[in-house]
Amino acid sequence: MDKKLELKDIVLIGRTFDEYYKMFNLRSIDKKEKVLDVASGVSSFSAEAIAMGYHVTASDRIYCLSAEEIEKKCAEDLESVMGKLPEIKDLYKWEFFRDIEELRKQRRKAYKSFIEDYKHNLNRVYVSTEYPENAFKDKQFNIALISHFLFMYDEHLNYEFHKQTIKEIMRITSKEIRIFPLVNLKGEKSPLVEELMKDEEFANNKIKVIKVEYEFVKGGNEMLVIKV
Repeated sequence: MDKKLELKDIVLIGRTFDEYYKMFNLRSIDKKEKVLDVASGVSSFSAEAIAMGYHVTASDRIYCLSAEEIEKKCAEDLESVMGKLPEIKDLYKWEFFRDIEELRKQRRKAYKSFIEDYKHNLNRVYVSTEYPENAFKDKQFNIALISHFLFMYDEHLNYEFHKQTIKEIMRITSKEIRIFPLVNLKGEKSPLVEELMKDEEFANNKIKVIKVEYEFVKGGNEMLVIKV
């Protein structure tokens, strides 16, 4: 039986600005750009980025919940995922994180930073959004970032969901969409990537795969860029 991270549902695992910077080649994004973080969960990216002068809006279905409810689920999800990692440790590259314990500390730091910011900036930064449905205006953002959501959960979210979500994000984005990673929970490149790139409905959009400087899951060092 192939090794994979066994998850029954999408989990709340936070990631930091440093991870986003490498995952999405953020050095190529001007701070003046209006950035949408799609399905941002409990990542501290928006809080850290805004403090640095970026213009970021975070969106996720969990933002209808209280900080206490989110923190409880996040803590449970983190321990659940960390408990599964020893058996599949060889699926990962231990460079950005030295070991599982350092990973745990960084993930906890990320969600703690998120929770603190969420308590104070809920109405300014965090928008409750159940994709593909959303209440954003046409071309409201310049760039959309999708981290560890599409493609990764391809056994939970089918191609039609991916397609409709991307079409909606294209509606509300004026320049481009960046998606990371392209590997699924098995650590394999999701077949939905190729299906999307061959879909005639996206024939007028320039879609390309770009190598990035971040690789935690082995082979997971690529992002998909869709020009709108």
